[in-house]
Amino acid sequence: MRKTFFILFFVILVIPTLLKGQIQPPMGRSNVGQRPVNETVEQEKEKIDINIKIWNLKGDGTFLKEGRLDTLQKGYQIYNPIYKNSITSTYTGNYGGAYLDNNFFNRKYSTDFYFLRTHDAYLLTPERIDYYNTTTPYTLLDYSQSERQNSQNETRFNVVHSQNVNESLNFTFRYDQAKSEGQYNYQSHKNHFVTLYSSYTSDKLNIHGGFITNRVRNQENGGMVDDSELLTQDDETRIIFNLIDAKTEYKNSFIFATAEYKLGKYIAKEQETIPEEELESGDNIVEQEFKPLVGLIYSLEIQNNLKTFDEENTNLEYFPNTFLDSVSTFDSVRFNKITNIFQIKQYENADRKTSFGKRAYLGVDFVKTARPWVGDSIFSIDTYNNIFVGGGIFRETGKFWKWNVEGKLYTVGYKSGQTEIDGVISKPVNILKDSTASIEISGSLLNLVPDYFQDKYTSNHQRWINEDFKNEQRMMAEFKFRMPKYNLEAGVNYALINNYIYNNEFGIPSQTGEELLILAAYLNKEFTLKNFSISSKLLAQQTSSDKYIRLPDFSALVSVWYKFIWSKVLYTRLGVDMRYNTAYYADAYDPSTGLFYIQNEKEIGNYPYIDAYASLKLKRTRVFFKFINIGSGLLDKEYFTALHHPMNRRTFRLGVAWTFYD
Repeated sequence: MRKTFFILFFVILVIPTLLKGQIQPPMGRSNVGQRPVNETVEQEKEKIDINIKIWNLKGDGTFLKEGRLDTLQKGYQIYNPIYKNSITSTYTGNYGGAYLDNNFFNRKYSTDFYFLRTHDAYLLTPERIDYYNTTTPYTLLDYSQSERQNSQNETRFNVVHSQNVNESLNFTFRYDQAKSEGQYNYQSHKNHFVTLYSSYTSDKLNIHGGFITNRVRNQENGGMVDDSELLTQDDETRIIFNLIDAKTEYKNSFIFATAEYKLGKYIAKEQETIPEEELESGDNIVEQEFKPLVGLIYSLEIQNNLKTFDEENTNLEYFPNTFLDSVSTFDSVRFNKITNIFQIKQYENADRKTSFGKRAYLGVDFVKTARPWVGDSIFSIDTYNNIFVGGGIFRETGKFWKWNVEGKLYTVGYKSGQTEIDGVISKPVNILKDSTASIEISGSLLNLVPDYFQDKYTSNHQRWINEDFKNEQRMMAEFKFRMPKYNLEAGVNYALINNYIYNNEFGIPSQTGEELLILAAYLNKEFTLKNFSISSKLLAQQTSSDKYIRLPDFSALVSVWYKFIWSKVLYTRLGVDMRYNTAYYADAYDPSTGLFYIQNEKEIGNYPYIDAYASLKLKRTRVFFKFINIGSGLLDKEYFTALHHPMNRRTFRLGVAWTFYD
């Protein structure tokens, strides 16, 4: 803890001091009507406009997607990352634990490490980095904790600090830390990430890069021995769990950089007409802007991943198989990867309706893996390479419609033959006087080589060799309709899958030759009547066979709140969030691999998880007070979130976020 506070002290206080010479670009007309140098200090101290631009990189650095600051009061009380974009999830019940989104079409991961996917929401990866350009230093402090400070405590502390050295160069530091002892025994979870990154943006050159370290540490209790204790045992610390000394740890790090050099020309920039009497001698009234034509892009990413599973005294009753050591367990698996991508991009002409952009790239992966092995060697170490090519065409600036189609082919290496084709079309429509309405159609054709660790893996409790696996083939499509004016979004998802790979009832990757069809429909709608609002997110899903994919038929998130203003300055919301999904055979969790797998023992669900909260906002400060799972103890129903893993009982939590622009 002392080390943590030293790091925060250094970043927040020392770095801003070193960068106090930051140059602030004028926010009005540049170089026109500037004040003479000899004016008084008081006259020179003009108020600096707060202007913060946010973006992230997509398409290996091809696209800079504009973002916005998270200063909204709405939704601030939802602090758990697994619920930020999910209705319901199957998870081990405590903040920081393994999870699986119950929406099949949300199962998209930003990590390449197979065993880390069940913790993906807690990670920071290069594709999730938000880059800043700010005229004033920007700092965000976000803290929350549970009601108990000495036992069963849960705390979360996040800090973001971003500052420009000049109008082109920015440095950003971010630190997130969460620690949860858990209400139940042997359930402690800790996770954090640290990142320092920078961006340089100019007419001809863009550079983005930095480093990230992620760390996740979980105690694994293996779930309850007797599920009936959830409702019969008043003291949760007396509930008996399967494992008492098992631990999992993940370490992940990235070094990443993307650079683009742009070729183009300067053209006259349209600007407002300035009266001649306001101009001073020597002023140049014709400004120019750079119009890029071609971009040369290079991307580098180095990632290192480590997973360990440690059990001091192996529980032979819980784990039916023991391959390496029947007394204790220490499994270690590594996945390290270096990716280089060289890309050329032709920019589209926003002024021409028929113009579109193009890009082509060549990439190389260097991969090294290590895992325990049964035999003379302690570890089995494999190395392999991948060479891939790809390209796409796109229209990102069109007012009539926008679209993007791209493809990727692995030509050499372990993934040789893998193909990925994705496309999306978005078109604005004017319906019921909503000019912001739009329809979007997207789809993909994927021929995926099985993950390396789906093919082969060895540990103390699990072992498999699946070298006869075929490529998994997926055809997916989505239709989406939005009407922002009416707070409405609706859509339909479709997936047709051949050679689907799943984890069977023994927790081992298996493949079915049966063709699977998955259909989903969702509706998001918000109703407002004066100060009352009701927001509903509804999801229905069906599979052609539940032998291999288990999904709830229906899921819902319904939020009701009343908002008002105290003393004309304090924005207040009083509300209730309710999550629900129908009962189904939700996947079980294997602590030795960190993966979820098919189970036929018990249905999970048909329980409303209800949270009541009060949310306050005063200028740049947000606060929430929240009672979680208020139905526990009141409803005579089980509240498991995975097989034998219960959700926390009713508890109180508070949080506060401060934002500074100076």
